[in-house]
Amino acid sequence: MPGGTRMSGGDRAVAPRVEGGAAARRASTRGLGGDRASLSLRVAAVALVVVAAYAYSLSTLVGTLGTNTPLAYLGLVPLISVLLMAGLLYLRGRPDRDIHDRYVDYMAGLPLLGIALLIVLVGPAQMSTFFWLWRLDLISLPLFVAGAIALVFGTRMLWRLRFPVAFLFLAWPPLYTQVLSGLLSGVTTLTLAALHAAVSLLPVAVPMSYGDGSLFQVTHRGAPFVLSVASACSGVDGVLGFLLVGGAAAALVRGPRGARAAWLAVGIAMIWALNVVRILAIFAAGAAWGEGFAIDALHPVAGLLVFALSVAIMILLMPRFGLHLLGSEPKHTAASAPTSRPRPGWARLAVGRAGVALLLVLAAGAAVGYSDSQMSAFGLLAQELGPPQLQPFSVAAAAVPGRTLTPIASFDFAKLEFGTNSTWDRYLYLSRSPGAPAVTLDVISTPHLGSFSTYTVQDCYDFHGYQPTGVHTVALGGGVMGTATVYQVTRTERWTAVYWEWPVAAPGGQVYQRIVLNELTSGSEAASEAQLTTLAQEVVRATAHQAAGGVAS
Repeated sequence: MPGGTRMSGGDRAVAPRVEGGAAARRASTRGLGGDRASLSLRVAAVALVVVAAYAYSLSTLVGTLGTNTPLAYLGLVPLISVLLMAGLLYLRGRPDRDIHDRYVDYMAGLPLLGIALLIVLVGPAQMSTFFWLWRLDLISLPLFVAGAIALVFGTRMLWRLRFPVAFLFLAWPPLYTQVLSGLLSGVTTLTLAALHAAVSLLPVAVPMSYGDGSLFQVTHRGAPFVLSVASACSGVDGVLGFLLVGGAAAALVRGPRGARAAWLAVGIAMIWALNVVRILAIFAAGAAWGEGFAIDALHPVAGLLVFALSVAIMILLMPRFGLHLLGSEPKHTAASAPTSRPRPGWARLAVGRAGVALLLVLAAGAAVGYSDSQMSAFGLLAQELGPPQLQPFSVAAAAVPGRTLTPIASFDFAKLEFGTNSTWDRYLYLSRSPGAPAVTLDVISTPHLGSFSTYTVQDCYDFHGYQPTGVHTVALGGGVMGTATVYQVTRTERWTAVYWEWPVAAPGGQVYQRIVLNELTSGSEAASEAQLTTLAQEVVRATAHQAAGGVAS
């Protein structure tokens, strides 16, 4: 029949299209699986490069976890950033088109990698110990990660992961310096007030009548001992840690902004309250089992336990605040209409091939890794997160082998040039070897770092009319880069000087020192410069040794 023929023809015409659609779906499924495998391999490759390149920098962050410092939880920032990336890739995963025009990716990625390289390769030599004081290596880290993502995964992926990448900047310690200076005092006062009120009800400790209220006497089997609640124990570290974790968690949930703010506020209050309970538990443990158990056994782990417990409780309480994980919607009621949102799923790659990009990232990572491994030298003079361990008196108290140091003068006019709180002390290094020339040591201390740029060493020599004959940069150890200069005084005499600047930790706050070694000689210019450079290296080593001994005591 004609009708039957048409039906049969229609079936034959439709069948290929149905088979083609099924084939397309199978191809799409295979492609998605390939994307997942390629995504996993690329993520693993980039992650390995980043970890290997910044191994020392990351180790200094992770090493602070659990320590008794206000910035103890900065080591969580890289881990949180990685978890955020994984969460956003899955919860907000959408297929992207295969991009063959990669100009934008390279235009964005190469400058980011270049800036990261410039910071770590040039910065330490140009900035000396101030590079580590300001931890500029941790500024380089998110720039390197952003460049690697743009090159290997494309700028679309970088934009999708902009928050986790920017989150890495929160690992920069100087970001918290000014904030914590005021926050520490306020939280410490609040914590001490709560402890005084608590021990008046719970007989686990007795506040001492002297001091600033931070001393408590605990008695174990009739033997009293004193525990101090320092500012680092006040709970600031836990509050900062929860802000980092909570702020990251808020990026992976859906809900009103007011509810997120309320959730963060409650979490901060909870972690502070639990920290007070932690301190009371340490008091109670000391009264029951002694000072050794309270300080050596309980104290190191109690802070981490309280922090983990607080975070776990607040995550469980998220639904109470109307907050829900992206992709997991609350059950709809009859009055609420379901919303149409994309289901969670891994993002598909927009960049089909990235072999050249991976090679570029690997090469850049190797260069960064070499420079980053050299930064361990800064540990001679500074703490892990950047602050100096030198004291204002460290240079004068350092014992240099084969020489004695004698103070000879102090100059009040330094206050006119370097500030009212500045000092200028002059010492004389005398060698125990006969015939060796004496070397003067000038130590200028000031809280105003910019004054060193206003009044330079060269200005002093120029004022006296001396003519420079050579200026060289010299490595003095511990990351210190000094300057060696020679100035002609007469036809036969010349001043040789080696000087450098570094930060020191003073009781009233951080100050900066300029150290100048001077020697008047008529001998070989190269020989006198080499000898003074060697002495400068010995001074740096001796000062570091003295400071380490002072910290240990």
